[in-house]
Amino acid sequence: MDFVAPGTGTPGTAGVAAARLVGVMSTFLFTDIEGSTRLWEAHAGDMGTALAQHDRLLRDAIEGRGGTVIKTTGDGMLALFADPLVAVDAALAGQRAMRAASWGPTGPLKIRMALHSGVAEARDGDYFGPALNRVARILAIAHGGQVVCSAVVAVLVGDVLPPSVQLVDLGSHRLRDIDRPEQVFQVLGEDLPRDFPPLRSLSTRRSNLPVQLTSFVGREHELVELAALLDRHRLVTLAGTGGTGKTRLMLEAAGRLGDRFPDGVWLAELASLGDPAQIPSEVARALGAPEVPGVPAAATVTAFVADKELLLLLDNAEHLVDGTARFAERLLGSAPRLRILTTSREALAVAGEAVLHLQSLSCPSAARGRTGSVADDLDLVDAASTEAVRLFAERASSVDPAFALNASNLPAVAEICRRLDGIPLAIELAAARVPAMSPDDIATRLGDRFRLLTGGRRTAVPRQQTLHALIDWSWDLLTDEDRRLLRRLSVFTGGWTAPFAARIVGDGPDGMDSLDLVDGLTRLIDRSLVLVDRDTMRYRMLETIRQYAREKLVAAGEAPSIADRHLAVFAALAIESEVPLRGPGMVDWVDRLDAELDNLGGALEWGLEADPWTAVRMATALLLYWGVRVMSEDNDARIVAAVDFARASLRDRPDADPAQQALAARLQGQAARVWGMSGRENVAYDWAVDAMRLAESCGDPEARLAALTGLGIATVFTGRSGRDGSEARRLFGEANELAETLGQEWVVALSSSFAGASLTSFEPAAAAALLDRGLAAARRSGSPYAIGAASMAQGRALGRAGETDAAAAAFAVAIQRFMELGDERFVLASRSDLAHALRRGNRLDDALAMYRETIPGWVHLGHRGAIANQLENVAYVLVARNAHDTAVRLLGAADTIREVAGARMAFDEEPEHAAALEALGAALPPTAFADAWAAGRAMTQAEAVALAAGS
Repeated sequence: MDFVAPGTGTPGTAGVAAARLVGVMSTFLFTDIEGSTRLWEAHAGDMGTALAQHDRLLRDAIEGRGGTVIKTTGDGMLALFADPLVAVDAALAGQRAMRAASWGPTGPLKIRMALHSGVAEARDGDYFGPALNRVARILAIAHGGQVVCSAVVAVLVGDVLPPSVQLVDLGSHRLRDIDRPEQVFQVLGEDLPRDFPPLRSLSTRRSNLPVQLTSFVGREHELVELAALLDRHRLVTLAGTGGTGKTRLMLEAAGRLGDRFPDGVWLAELASLGDPAQIPSEVARALGAPEVPGVPAAATVTAFVADKELLLLLDNAEHLVDGTARFAERLLGSAPRLRILTTSREALAVAGEAVLHLQSLSCPSAARGRTGSVADDLDLVDAASTEAVRLFAERASSVDPAFALNASNLPAVAEICRRLDGIPLAIELAAARVPAMSPDDIATRLGDRFRLLTGGRRTAVPRQQTLHALIDWSWDLLTDEDRRLLRRLSVFTGGWTAPFAARIVGDGPDGMDSLDLVDGLTRLIDRSLVLVDRDTMRYRMLETIRQYAREKLVAAGEAPSIADRHLAVFAALAIESEVPLRGPGMVDWVDRLDAELDNLGGALEWGLEADPWTAVRMATALLLYWGVRVMSEDNDARIVAAVDFARASLRDRPDADPAQQALAARLQGQAARVWGMSGRENVAYDWAVDAMRLAESCGDPEARLAALTGLGIATVFTGRSGRDGSEARRLFGEANELAETLGQEWVVALSSSFAGASLTSFEPAAAAALLDRGLAAARRSGSPYAIGAASMAQGRALGRAGETDAAAAAFAVAIQRFMELGDERFVLASRSDLAHALRRGNRLDDALAMYRETIPGWVHLGHRGAIANQLENVAYVLVARNAHDTAVRLLGAADTIREVAGARMAFDEEPEHAAALEALGAALPPTAFADAWAAGRAMTQAEAVALAAGS
């Protein structure tokens, strides 16, 4: 770089120079008014004028020498120079101008200035990058009236400075959030002040805080909250479960707050102490308090801090909580300017104490579709910005510099962070495995997390070298009674309420006394082992804690008996839900079962192993609930396992227990209804046929009703209804009669609606009568599900009849009812049918707009039959618009999707499909039609969806 003499920059070329500086070495000047907050409070009416003069003087000094003011920061400026020597001259000129100016009531403004050279990224008129971070941190340690610079600037200008300018080495300084210390120099002008207090860096503060070897990630909100609490309270406890980063947050906060305590910030580490009597000696050692022979350490420390303004950090107090509380109370009582910040897994319970409960790091959300896939549902930008993912990426790249987050590995990293509950230590241990394992491999192995997550830093305390040792530390501090409670609570997945826990974890026939349970839960909450939602009063453990407690439950030999109790309680809940789920109380019961979804799945899983017929009964009871929910892969598999068990148990056994036959028929019939309406109609048909066989064998009317309903729905969706729908009408007709006999209005509503829908194209009058009958039965039942289904059937019939507005009104009722239940599948189905009605009513633009909304929803749910149906209906719109080639391609793509999925077209959809193909065959030459059809057949599903979206 060529150096120029001071003042020789060319005014007016600043913008051109700045444009050339992207990606090359530049010098940055950062300025700040010392004490500006105090000045604004004391001289609010005069500071505006003073600040305007400040800005004018600095701009003249900067821009008059060819520099560029990048931005003002309220009480300072950031400027850019191509030449570091010019930047030095501008800084000194700015200080001279400030000293020469008249300032009025505010008095002279004292400006601190910092210079650093480096490469920065230009974006949206601003600059970003490490160079800007470093110059800001250097500025923060300077004093008003002082100009300081980095070693880089000193090297660049050292040999060309004029004799009137000198550089004074102020030593190496640790800067906040910067790993590498910075050699800082003071720039001296012969007519400017030379003497300033020591720089306010971490290196010069009175403190024994350890140097942090890793970067601090996240916790921005907690840092602000902790600083505010220390402003208002003299004792603050940072509480949380092991591994949540309490110590790291405390040290970061203390490092940032050091300037507020003239007598320093001092850390006493209590983890290694085994006796509360050792606390005063450890604190004395940390403070550097002199030992006085014959005087107890507690008295020495009390006298030492009596007149001091300092912050005392007491780290890891949980195993000495009573002794720490007594000593802290004594010190605070004798030292009015003392502040104490502790970390512990429980509060000290001292008067005036403020407690900040530290939660896990923020993690990516776990939204899933029916397939359970996370990758398709993950918002990559949001996931990458969460604290847990940022920490994993930071630590992984430190042990494997080649590691970087990308679209390929981010889903696995998100899964790791989620399954480790956002616990920082656990995430760091997982990231340490990256040199030997991919994120996918790590995520797969997390079921054995206590073996996987070992091998932490050798210099870490033993309890922080493995995940298991970390929780051992908390377990060892519990009483036998609390250990028993914690391990038994591990049977719950997804949390619990106190009444359910009382029935399961106690030893007596009536469970555990509710007051004893609440006392035990309170102790575990105090020790950060159990979390509570105060709004719902649901309790839960972090999954890592639950797995540890589960190990202890197995080791104690209690796992089978506690799991049996858990199964009994949740099977009873499922059976209790059956009747109200069919009536007006459905919404409340759906909400209640939603809260216990994981426990219901866990109980069903255990039941399939330990008591399969109880599991079959439970699964049968839950199918109406799961019929309005998108089932996870796990619960999906549990229903299949229950069906498989029942079928295998009764196969080739004509003399089987009639009660078991009836139960198996009910299970398969209800499962066929759910599977048939969720794109798995072939499996549904197989189950429904077997259900009919069992129902006929046992003669149970409720079993026959379930089988008839399931078989009717499976018949419709597999296209086995016949060209006129006669087979579906027969099955639904018999189901109607039987349902009325049994008083099951919601089944009358469903079967009448399905039967009416199947007749619409053939016998409109009879269809209308059945649809009215179904809607009336639905209203009598009060079931929002039945009302929604009946209204949807009405809307379909009205749409086919060309009564578009009436159809839209019926669909509005259906959508409202399904939304009350949170049933996204049937909300989507109703909106899809509304789009069909709009299309048939020649409102083609409205129909296309709605298809563009519904198709992604079906893709999300993985319902390939519905995706094919939507593509076909977009093609029908295109036929009406003479976009023949694209229409053929979409129909060809839909044909492939149906073929691969085994999703046959419903009988009442076939006439319209045939008419569209006939019209396209007439509109296109045979070769053009064949080419377009083949091109569509060759498309992937994603390509076909994209084609429909762009139509």
